[in-house]
Amino acid sequence: MTQNRYDRTDPSEKLDMLMKKLALLENMVLMGNKVYAKESTKQIASTLLQAKATVEKTEAAAGEIFDFEIEIANFGRAPATLEGIEEIVPCCGMELMTSSEAYRLDGSYLDLNRKLLEPSMREKLRFALRAVEKGTHTVTPRIVYMDAKGAQRILDLKPITISVKEVALPGRMSTGYKDLDNMLLGGIPEKYAVVLTSISCDETKLIVNRFLEKGTKEGEITILVTVEARRWERFAEEFPNFYLFVCNRQAEIAAKSLPNVITLRGVESLTDLSIPLFATLRKLEASTDKPRRICLDILSDILLQHHAVQTRRWLINLTTELKTRGFTTLAIMNPQMHAPEEAQAVLDMFDGEMLVYEKEGRKFLRIRKMYEQNYIENELPLRKDRLSITGITRSLRYKHY
Repeated sequence: MTQNRYDRTDPSEKLDMLMKKLALLENMVLMGNKVYAKESTKQIASTLLQAKATVEKTEAAAGEIFDFEIEIANFGRAPATLEGIEEIVPCCGMELMTSSEAYRLDGSYLDLNRKLLEPSMREKLRFALRAVEKGTHTVTPRIVYMDAKGAQRILDLKPITISVKEVALPGRMSTGYKDLDNMLLGGIPEKYAVVLTSISCDETKLIVNRFLEKGTKEGEITILVTVEARRWERFAEEFPNFYLFVCNRQAEIAAKSLPNVITLRGVESLTDLSIPLFATLRKLEASTDKPRRICLDILSDILLQHHAVQTRRWLINLTTELKTRGFTTLAIMNPQMHAPEEAQAVLDMFDGEMLVYEKEGRKFLRIRKMYEQNYIENELPLRKDRLSITGITRSLRYKHY
C-alpha cells in the first residue's frame, strides 16, 4: 500500500499520541497501550444512596388497606447509617400500619433505629397503608441518614399521589363513626340486625355512644335497652326522641319519671321485658318517617340467664318485629362470657357480625359477615381520639390514653 505523501507521521507514533490524549481525560490512566478508568480516594470512600417508594394502587376507597414499599440501596463504597424516614405519610388522610417491631412510628416519622446499610446492600421496608379520608393525598418521604464521614444527609424520594374516594351505598344507616362507616360503605344496611362481639373495653362503649348519638342528633327514634343507666339519664332528659329501657330495678335514675324512660325488674323474665318494649314500638309506629335505630346492650345478660334456646326464640320475635317497624338493630355481646356453642347459636341469628379484638396491645375491628352486602374486609384500628365524642353531653365523654 502506498503511503499518503501528505501524512509523514509514522502510524505507531500516531497511536501513541492518541493514547496520551485519552489519558488526559478525567478519571483515565494510560498503562502501556491501553487506557483504564481510575478511581479516586474520594470516590472509593463515598456513600451513594438511592431509594424509591411504590404503592399497590394510586386510587382507593376510604377505609381500604393496600401495600406500601420503600426500597433503599447503597451504591457507594462505604456504609451508611439509616436514621429514619420523615413524612412517611401525610399528616392526615392516610395511616401507616407498621409491619416490623424493629422500627417505631412517631407521628409521620419512622425511626429506623440507626440501621447500618453496607455497600451493595438493599433494605426493603414493607407496610400496609390505610386510606382514612377522601381527597388527594401526596406521599413525600425523606430518608435521613449518616454518610461515611458522620455527616447527616437527606434523600428526597419521588412523590406519590393517591386519590381517595368515599363510597356510600344507598340504604345505609351511619354508625356515627366515620371510619367504621367507610368499612361498611356508608353504614349498617337499614333494617339489618347486627351484633358487635367484643371483650369489655372502652372502644366498644365509644362505638355504642357514637351509634346512639348519631341517631339522636338526626332526630331519629333511638332506643337503648341496657342494665346500666347512670351514663344515659341526662341523655334521656335532653332528647325526647331517645328512649331508655333500664333492665335493673336497683338502678338509681333521676329521670325515671320521664315518659321516654322505662324501668324494668331485670332480665329474669323475657315476657316482662317484651311487653313494654313492644308496646313502645307500636306507639312509635306512625310518629316519624325517618330511619330508626335500637341498641340491645343486654344480649350477654339474657344469654347467661336463659341460655341459647330461649334467647334464640326471644331474638327471632324481637328482630322480626323491629325490622317490620323500620328499625336497624345493633346488639352487643361479650363472647368470653359464654360457652362457644351457646355464643355461636345466638350469633347465627344476626344478619351481620362485627368483631372487636386486641392485638399487640391495640384494639381492632373487623367485619366478619354482612349477609348479601358489600363491605371492606380489612381490619380497622380503633383509636380513642377518633372515637371520642365531643358533643351533646359531658356524661358520655371518655378520657383518651
